[in-house]
Order: sequence, then C-alpha cells, then structure tokens
Amino acid sequence: MYLTSCSILLSNRVRSGEDGQFATGLSRLRNLILIALVSALAGCGFQLRGSADSATVLTALDVSATQTYGELVTNVERTLTQQGIAVNPKGGADYRLHLLGERATRRSVSTTNQVSVAEYVLLLAIDFQLFDRAGDQLLPLTTISAERIYSFDRGSFVGSSEEEALLGREMQADIIQQILQRLDATLKDTLATPTDRVSPTQ
Repeated sequence: MYLTSCSILLSNRVRSGEDGQFATGLSRLRNLILIALVSALAGCGFQLRGSADSATVLTALDVSATQTYGELVTNVERTLTQQGIAVNPKGGADYRLHLLGERATRRSVSTTNQVSVAEYVLLLAIDFQLFDRAGDQLLPLTTISAERIYSFDRGSFVGSSEEEALLGREMQADIIQQILQRLDATLKDTLATPTDRVSPTQ
C-alpha cells in the first residue's frame, strides 16, 4: 500500500511539472524501501519458488572461517539455522564449510557532465571450501560473486551511502544462498558417485 501511494504521488508531481528534484528523491526512497524489503526477506530465509532444490541432503554442517567472528560467519550460520540445518552440532557434523573471506570493490561506470561519478558498480566475492569429517576436500577453493549498479547522487550523500550498504547486504544474502546450493549439489554428486578426494595435506 505504501509503495503504491508513493508511485501515485511521484506520477502526479512529475505530470504537474513541479520540483523534479523531489521526484528524484522520492524515486530513490522507493528503491531503498524495495531493497530493504528484499534484504529482510532474504534474512528470514525466504526464497522464491523454484530458486532452490527443497530436497536437500544437508542436515548438519560445521562452519569455520578465517575471521571467526565476522559478519559473514554470523549471517551464514543464521541462514543455515533458518533453513533447518544444524550448525556446529555437538560431536561435529559430517561436513565442514570453511569461509576464507569476502572481497568488496566499487568502481565507476559513468560520469556526469561535471565529471563527477554518476553510477557505480559494486562487486562482492566470497571464497569457500568444503571438507568431510576426515578432513578430505570435497570442494576446492571456490569463489561466488555478485554485482549491482546504482546511481550516486551528490546532493544526497547519506541516501547514496545507505543504498550502497543495503545493496551490499543484498549481495551477501544472494551469495550465501548460492553457496548453500553449491554445497548441496556437491554432496549429492559425492553420495551418488564416490570419487577420489583431495587431502588438504597433499
């Protein structure tokens, strides 16, 4: 209801020829609200229908990381728990996900007439590995990345910074879901067709 009201108000302001800057600001506000809703749904473990295989073989998982108490680890463990997967169970799990870290970069993709940056592309990449209980490597060093493009408004630095932060959280949530899907696919292949595994000491 709120988003619909914003859309109607924005349309009326533009048609009447009133302050264009107001319309731009309202459009940015609407985008921020949409991004926040998507991030909130992702944080609750929400998935679009058909976005993942519901018949998962992953029921428990140990999680380790280079940065043990970082935000990435916390969000991964929260997502696992929300999807009914036991995290670091007593006695240990049969598999361990090791997070090596994440890398966030930003670069300009276009400029205004005043040579100030008008658009940025944000890139987030997360590196991880998967091991079994014996320490054998089931999934070698793997990187999953995501990117988003957003407009930078020099007149609304706070708004632009908030939008960038929200996009960062959205990308991380997307990547976490992709990591879990990759783990599940790897375990299904491993259980179906056992192959020689690579020991981390080799």
